[in-house]
Amino acid sequence: MDKKTTDHHEWINEKDLIEYFHTGSKEIKNWGIGTENEKFLFYKDSFEPINYFGPNGIEEIFKFLMREYSWQPVYDKDYVIGLTHKDQNCNISLEPGGQIELSGSLCNNLHQTEEEFSNYHKQLKHACDTIGVDVLGLGFTPKWDFSDMTQVPKTRYHFMRKYMPTVGSLGLYMMHCSATTQVNLDYGSEQDFNKKFRVAMSLQPLVSMLFYNSPFRYGKLTNLLSNRISVWKDTDNDRCGYLPFVFEKDLNFEKYANYALNVPMYFIYRNGEYIIPKKMLFKEYLQNGFRDEVGIQYYPSLEDWETHLSTLFPQVRLKKFIEMRGADSGNHASIISLAAIWTGMMYSNSSLDASYDLVKEWNLSEVLEFEDNLNKSGFDAKFQKFNIIDLISEIISISLSGLNDRNIYNNNKQTEEIYLRPLQDILNNKETPSDNLIKRFNTVWLHDINNIYNYSNI
Repeated sequence: MDKKTTDHHEWINEKDLIEYFHTGSKEIKNWGIGTENEKFLFYKDSFEPINYFGPNGIEEIFKFLMREYSWQPVYDKDYVIGLTHKDQNCNISLEPGGQIELSGSLCNNLHQTEEEFSNYHKQLKHACDTIGVDVLGLGFTPKWDFSDMTQVPKTRYHFMRKYMPTVGSLGLYMMHCSATTQVNLDYGSEQDFNKKFRVAMSLQPLVSMLFYNSPFRYGKLTNLLSNRISVWKDTDNDRCGYLPFVFEKDLNFEKYANYALNVPMYFIYRNGEYIIPKKMLFKEYLQNGFRDEVGIQYYPSLEDWETHLSTLFPQVRLKKFIEMRGADSGNHASIISLAAIWTGMMYSNSSLDASYDLVKEWNLSEVLEFEDNLNKSGFDAKFQKFNIIDLISEIISISLSGLNDRNIYNNNKQTEEIYLRPLQDILNNKETPSDNLIKRFNTVWLHDINNIYNYSNI
């Protein structure tokens, strides 16, 4: 479609959307590491999830961080729904159920990532201790139901709460009862994206297994190691899960753009207001624009495309960087080790090639079956001819080699390899964080889930 113009607007076309991804390509020297982590907050005296409003609620935590650590408020209408820090170039935001999230700055190396999260955790702990709140680093609420969770007054979430039940039965649980850790990495070209995206999508089940940390629901075991992963399977099939085209030949930006074009839009954002186009595909919006009920015409822009891309939730997501989204939330060490394993595999040419060679023959159905088997059986799962222990050992070794290639030292003369040690311990013990929780629940905790609130924290 050729570009069309009106007196006030130039229409974008599909080439513009594809070019958007090309503009994300960076020289190797400019590649960074972005890490995000969500956590639940709860009251120490009652073990109940924190409220947004009221005494000792999220508002109070934000006020404390603003007063003591110079964070600045981010507003949605009259509500503070996040914080930003001009000196640290990072943001604190809220997920729909009150999960607190640090979206870290773009770090040059893992040592910077570790320092950033150490500072954040110290600040958050100080705030929580002061007002009688504590932190829970798990992938899913251990006993709280969706109805127990606060509803963060963010306009975007208001529309998502209405939309989710129309496309799946568990979307509201995903929004309010799950928490994750995410790593964002750069690409150098479309060819580089091709390899990285294929590796990330294929290895997502195996890497996620190392961070399984949500075996409970409603205070009981569920025979799954990650209830967070399970809930995503009935959230919204249009925009979640594994992408079939990633396992086809010649993966490129156009194929991802075509996928995104054929996903219904949540909303159009203009001048601080959300306009709902009622499940219009972005492709339809691109062709015709949108006229609302009172006759106001809206035309597609790259800002609309960027907003739309942020409402897609596949296991690996493309913006102007690649997001690995498959891990349960966990403690400080797990956050940094997740960033480490992906950085080691992705940011060394030899390690990326080794990772790609490992997965290049895997197909979608195998990966889907692999994820199900891992979630049920963990280290006892079956996949092709592989022994799971050997397979995990191989990807850790590949990542270790990649971090060794980077050869970046901290002030203690340690390289980035130190951040893989928690994963090596998991491999040696053949025990994921969920396995450890299950063992405790069945023994020293005597099946009392409330013990978890004294165990799992920052």
